[in-house]
Amino acid sequence: MKNNKDFNSNPNGEGFNIIVTDKGYKSHRFKKKKHGIAGFFQKIGNWWSDLKRWKRRLIKVLTVIIVILLVLAITFLSLFNYNYNKITTNPEELGFENIIDQKIVNIALFGIDTRSKSSFKGNSDSIMVLSINTETNAVKIVSIMRDSLVEINDGEKTYYNKINSAYGSASGGPELAIKTLNHNFGLDISEYATVNFYGMAEIIDAVGGIDVEFTRQEVVTNHADGFNGLVKRHCEKIGVDPEPYYIRTEGKHHVNGIQAVAYSRIRKYENIWGTNNDFGRTDRQRYVMEQLFEKAIKLPKSRYVNLVKALIPYTETSLSYSEIMGLAFDVLLDSPTFEQTRMPLNEYQMKAPNIPRVGSTVYYDLEFAKDLLHEFFYNNVNPEAYVEQNGIAKNDWYAALK
Repeated sequence: MKNNKDFNSNPNGEGFNIIVTDKGYKSHRFKKKKHGIAGFFQKIGNWWSDLKRWKRRLIKVLTVIIVILLVLAITFLSLFNYNYNKITTNPEELGFENIIDQKIVNIALFGIDTRSKSSFKGNSDSIMVLSINTETNAVKIVSIMRDSLVEINDGEKTYYNKINSAYGSASGGPELAIKTLNHNFGLDISEYATVNFYGMAEIIDAVGGIDVEFTRQEVVTNHADGFNGLVKRHCEKIGVDPEPYYIRTEGKHHVNGIQAVAYSRIRKYENIWGTNNDFGRTDRQRYVMEQLFEKAIKLPKSRYVNLVKALIPYTETSLSYSEIMGLAFDVLLDSPTFEQTRMPLNEYQMKAPNIPRVGSTVYYDLEFAKDLLHEFFYNNVNPEAYVEQNGIAKNDWYAALK
């Protein structure tokens, strides 16, 4: 803010016309208009000149603070102009009747593999449910196998297909995907966030990378679906040389965003937990999410802005600014705990039915899954404890439909 200097001169050295009469007074007719805070207050009356000096200074300081806050708010809104997608707030349209527990916030997370940085269309390559207890700051993530056979109702008809098709269907998108999750698993999800694979690499880089342990199978193969093959494919899409990103040796490595995304997409090779195929891939994805979460909560507060800047351009969400910031402060600033699992685990599976034009599916008892997830999210009973108490149900629900 400029000092209130003599208004008979200006910063460019130009003199103001001052008419001096023989009566010895100065006319204000040609005086340049006062600008800034002092000029503003003079316009609204003489009370400004009557104030004591310390009161004037106080008012100036308070006004400057207000202006700065307004500028920061406008800058924030401009900087984080994110892909906001307001969805219905009608619970029935989202597949549930009432909020189950006010302190539990469930958010659907979808990963989309597209060839465009700004696209959020297509089948959901990754499906997770993020559950946050706003009282205890317990954070839970459940991966839902994308090939899970579920019931889908698009408002016109009910049919049975892989759950990832709900997001990508012509009448689908996030609303139908959320409705399908709620209906089949007894949840009350009303918000979502979708990230494409370009974005995940940026987000991981923003937290400084993560640590990953590779098996020999994952890194020694030259196959396109091995780690290095997936690195090459990702680099070709974004137009960078893949050579610096290759990893040739098994064991623990600190990886950047491109490498972490390639790792999370491996399907055909066994990981350190002994799983492969889509089961192995969802295990990797949850591990990457867990590592990302652990790094985020340990970041210096000064780096949160960079994390948000990395996240926003590649994310579409129904969450408002206030909801995002509220959850961030609830979770990141207050020592949260983290648990994760997969639906289904291997032991929950049954032999899949043959459904024309659907292909191979992952088949399990949906009522059992509903009860288990309800206990996990709302009653803090982990899956192992639930199975120990109740066993594993394997009712052939699809056969019963015929």
